[in-house]
Amino acid sequence: MGPHRARPPHRVALPPARADVTVVVDLGAGTLKLAFAEDGDGTTPIAVPNASARARGGASVSGSALAAVTDVNGLALRRAHDRGYCVNWELQREVLREALEGDLGVDARKCDLVITEAPFALPATREGLDAMVFEDLGFRRMLVATPAQLAKRYADRAEAEDGRDAGDLCVLARAGVVLDVGFSFTHATAICGGVEIARGIRRLNLGGKTLTNYLKELVSFRQWNMMDESVVIEDAKEKACYVADDVMAELEKCKVKRGGAVRREYVLPDGIHILRGYIKDIDEGKKDKNKNGEDEGENDEDDEDEDEDDDEDFGAKGPKRGKKKQPKPPMAKALKPAEPDHQVLTLVNERFMVPETLFHPSDIGARQCGVTELVTQAVENDDLCDAQRALCYLDVFVTGGCSLFPNFMERFERDLRPLISESYVIRVRRAKDPILAACLGGVDLARDRKFFEENAITKEEYLANKASIREAHQSLEFHPSVRTGRLRAYAREPTKFDANRIKAECMKLTPTNEREIERASE
Repeated sequence: MGPHRARPPHRVALPPARADVTVVVDLGAGTLKLAFAEDGDGTTPIAVPNASARARGGASVSGSALAAVTDVNGLALRRAHDRGYCVNWELQREVLREALEGDLGVDARKCDLVITEAPFALPATREGLDAMVFEDLGFRRMLVATPAQLAKRYADRAEAEDGRDAGDLCVLARAGVVLDVGFSFTHATAICGGVEIARGIRRLNLGGKTLTNYLKELVSFRQWNMMDESVVIEDAKEKACYVADDVMAELEKCKVKRGGAVRREYVLPDGIHILRGYIKDIDEGKKDKNKNGEDEGENDEDDEDEDEDDDEDFGAKGPKRGKKKQPKPPMAKALKPAEPDHQVLTLVNERFMVPETLFHPSDIGARQCGVTELVTQAVENDDLCDAQRALCYLDVFVTGGCSLFPNFMERFERDLRPLISESYVIRVRRAKDPILAACLGGVDLARDRKFFEENAITKEEYLANKASIREAHQSLEFHPSVRTGRLRAYAREPTKFDANRIKAECMKLTPTNEREIERASE
């Protein structure tokens, strides 16, 4: 496998200063996902790093220009987000402005906006988002939604190709649970009737950034000092790590000499011959290891010949003296073209122990539950009845970049089943593109122009009611009475909605034995 060379990011070919479109931005802490919808149609989203850095030449780069940097060694990133929430609005504004003008080619002052916000954002964070959108960038309208709301809309409306249609029980009831395993943290959100349940939102303070930092510590302690190489280690994590079915069995495999089949070697970039690291091919590694082995075999044969000549033969004339052998001159070897000596990062049990922290955070000292228990905590709350819980378990939708680890979905579903009553029916599925799921849901929402205008807030309305909106943010109400531009229900109630039918279907999915016990106790 040859070295990967940096390629310029794919950009949508758009004329400059496009206006009268609805821009969709998934404001992630790790990456920005952007797209726009126009006249009922939408574009394919693009993803750019939500950070800035100073390149070797001294120039500051951000967004898509950062993704095109060739030499990533020692690249120190500056991120506007900390622990999932924006803390540097000036940097966030510059990164977003460059992405809107350079990648999408839109004029923000003549466009509308659909943007995401983490659940339970602090009042200062919400005020900063409003000020950036209307006062700094100058959008005409804004609609703020959580990634779970947009991902659920995408799951119900855009992913109907996998057998789900408008008559599906979860689509009619607008219910389910969304597990977002993102960059800064993991959220499990229970949704019923199209509305997020406040007590059904659970957070795990582990995400892709924590896994990268953990891998940095492990390899820095055992091999090279990689504490300043966040970009390199994140790339190694994405290419080498996987989720193990049985951790103890995998650890036994690692006890084999040189790590056995688990061992992988990640070739580090040097900025000259290798611009992006890659996993060395297994056959290529075996050839390198066998070069010295063949030479050692030849020397062993020579030693055996010498031993035969030195054996003592006790006969009539007494012991036979062995002749003194002259050392053989070394054989001339064919000269090979000089190859650069690349540094490699050897990964063995780190490959599966790093993602294992998502299922057992106690491995790194975090006093929190894993992702499977997080889903059950979100659903098993007092605000939901048995029928609503059955609907939530009927549609467990997984998004986020960390869900792309190999074998993540199989392990998640296998560990989730024993935690739930056997009478519940569970359907677990992952988005076709877990990273872009929320952005695609925003594009689908923006196509519904009437629904967007009913829930969005205009710039004039924001400036006229700025004080009341700020009070609503500071009140910390989940659904304030004042219009703040925050989305409540991710979709309209279906026209063909039969509450009695849904209730009857849900009763079939709830645990019958538990219901009989409850009735007997009453």
